[in-house]
Amino acid sequence: MKTCLVTGFGRSGTSLMGGILHQGGYFMGDDLYPPRDSNPLGFFENALINGINERILEGSDYCLRHPVHPEYDKYWSPYKPGEGHRWLGYYPPETDLSSSVHTQGEAMKKALSRPDFAYKDPRFNYTLSIWLPWLPGDTVFICLFREPGITIGSVLKECETAGYLSDFALPKELAENLWCNSYSHLLKKLETIDPGRFFFAHFRQLISGDCLSLLSQKLGVSLSPGFIAPELDRTRSEYPVTKSTAGIYGKLCSLAGYPG
Repeated sequence: MKTCLVTGFGRSGTSLMGGILHQGGYFMGDDLYPPRDSNPLGFFENALINGINERILEGSDYCLRHPVHPEYDKYWSPYKPGEGHRWLGYYPPETDLSSSVHTQGEAMKKALSRPDFAYKDPRFNYTLSIWLPWLPGDTVFICLFREPGITIGSVLKECETAGYLSDFALPKELAENLWCNSYSHLLKKLETIDPGRFFFAHFRQLISGDCLSLLSQKLGVSLSPGFIAPELDRTRSEYPVTKSTAGIYGKLCSLAGYPG
């Protein structure tokens, strides 16, 4: 059983992947967040991992690097995120997080002391390189994605319904930019991390169970489709996206072997 990290922009199937891994015997963390309407079977995330990633990212918040930034009618935004908001923070691809390399080392060491972990956090798209020196050399990085227009719609819905995002402003155009930034960070890591350690999967490949056999082989564990439930496939209307966004989506599809 190889350890793994689950990443991908929020609302892309990462919780479904987390549930499958949890059912397969992986340790996802203590005190997992409880389910709510947007994730009826659970999130499979915990405060320790999210907190480490929040601390890594907070020093690079856009408002700290650019005192003049867009402001909205709500207090928080991707440019000025609050605690727990940084999976929706604005971190362009050129953002350098290297100053955070040593700040969270002890917390990472504690989190990674389990031999059977599978931690999930969309923030890993940004912070993976910071974790890399602390990870076992054969840790697998599982990246989930789905149609960007559907993901954007789901994220906007989450901002409307999740209490901790009630004072968080996120226009549709900026949501698309966040999606691009997040996956651009991840794709850039393929230049410095062995691509063989990554496993890319489209939500459709996961909800159908089609990718589980290959993933089981890669992880050295038997993963069952038993966690997959029809109610988890709640496709919403798809927003139109720019050619640039479609290009990133096409690269992800190619890496996953999905005919996007």
